Amino acid sequence: MRCRIALGLLLLGSCAPDPAEKSTLLWARGSDSATLDPAEIEWGEDLKITQNVFEPLVTFKDDSIDLEGRLAKTWSFSPDGKTLTFELRSGVTFHDGTPFTAEAVVYTFRRLLDPKIPEAERPKDIPYAPSFSGIAEVQADGPLRAVFRLKNPSAVILYDLSLFGACIVSPPAVRKYGKKFAQNPVGTGPYRFVQWDRDVRIVLDRFEGYWGPKPAVARVIVVPVASPQAAIEKLKKGEVHVVDHPTVADVRPLEANSATKIGTEVSMNIGFLAFNMEKPPYNDLNFRRAVSWALDRKTLNATAYYDLGEPASNVVPPAIWRGICPTPPYELNLEKAREALSRVKLETKEVRLIHVTIPRPYFPEPQRVAEWVKDQLSKIGLEVKIEGFDRVAFNEKYKAKDHPLVLLGWNADYPDPDNFFYPLLHGESAADINTSFFNDPEFNDAVKKAQSELDPARRKELYTTAYARYREELPTIPLIHVKQIIALARNIDYRMHPIEFRFYIASIRN
Repeated sequence: MRCRIALGLLLLGSCAPDPAEKSTLLWARGSDSATLDPAEIEWGEDLKITQNVFEPLVTFKDDSIDLEGRLAKTWSFSPDGKTLTFELRSGVTFHDGTPFTAEAVVYTFRRLLDPKIPEAERPKDIPYAPSFSGIAEVQADGPLRAVFRLKNPSAVILYDLSLFGACIVSPPAVRKYGKKFAQNPVGTGPYRFVQWDRDVRIVLDRFEGYWGPKPAVARVIVVPVASPQAAIEKLKKGEVHVVDHPTVADVRPLEANSATKIGTEVSMNIGFLAFNMEKPPYNDLNFRRAVSWALDRKTLNATAYYDLGEPASNVVPPAIWRGICPTPPYELNLEKAREALSRVKLETKEVRLIHVTIPRPYFPEPQRVAEWVKDQLSKIGLEVKIEGFDRVAFNEKYKAKDHPLVLLGWNADYPDPDNFFYPLLHGESAADINTSFFNDPEFNDAVKKAQSELDPARRKELYTTAYARYREELPTIPLIHVKQIIALARNIDYRMHPIEFRFYIASIRN
């Protein structure tokens, strides 16, 4: 191995790994993690690490969206659907050497559900808490059997248990590190945590005691490179192997480059514009209709996505909606937009629009999308003031009770309409991820009933009702679905998964 500086950083002491070295994968992403505690995660940048360090009871098989056991071998439901029993894998060890047992499962969910857990062991925040609210209790029935008591039968509980927030943590490690567990994660996954230099790198090493197939790559170094263009230049120079946030403008040049290639995966995301339903003028349906009629999604796709996106007519991606009911395109009609806006009592024609500045799969270039919104709304007389924020500041801004228009997006955590309708729009999520504060009784009732409805035909009827209310009330306006894109060095073998980030399937060829 040659001694060199990769990425302009001393990655491992005085001698950085040569990117050509088969034992080390250099992965560039848009920003650093905020936490490595699965329970605290809200952003995709965080779960890129934790999905390789921790494991849930169930996950997705191969590169499909079919569920299979991970830390659980099998599972079964009681006849009334309210008890779910898991038979757990034997011989599984946490990275700290402690054995994985049913007690670890109980402890993990106690952290999520029990407010009486000691303060030092409690997560700082649990953004996905509503996803686990249907669990009444978790018990150990012997060392390798975990029993979940549910408040009601659930059509989505197995999906909920595949979420990163449901990954199993080491109880001794949480007790040892307390609040610092978020910087010292200990799971059972194929990679173990080694080092975190804030805003510089996170280092993961292959866990040699892993119960399953060992990763081909011994070490993964994940580095934040905010600018997609800067990251692409590093890829071309051989300074990184992977860039997971290229823009759509990079696709054709990278495909033509002899040293690089592009990987794609079906769209499981949505980029949308969110209103604040508790603040004027956004709480006026006429205002929301005016904005909706003013937006030409075809120009958005052409100008910001090089026609590689798909104009959206539903917050749920088509790959997940699967023909539940028709989703006609949103109408573009400037005359109707101006008429609707004339019925709104506006103190000023200026409106603020906030967005996060880091690239996201649905907004690889957030500023360009914001400029498009500004241009579109200027045609009906609105003056849009754009404000971009880093992730920390944006988290506070878009959840504030008085926030303005917001550009937001969502990547599927599991392939079901519930994963979009419930966290983004249900009233129970208004204090968490439902940033529009939408709280419509008819919508809430349909979505909640769909969670426990086991008859597929009846579930479709309920989602048809929910979709109709969503289109009528316009708490958010869906803009674009975008294929997942990744840029790779030619000698990297890696296939994207529709939902998860899996460093452990990558390999490096000579």
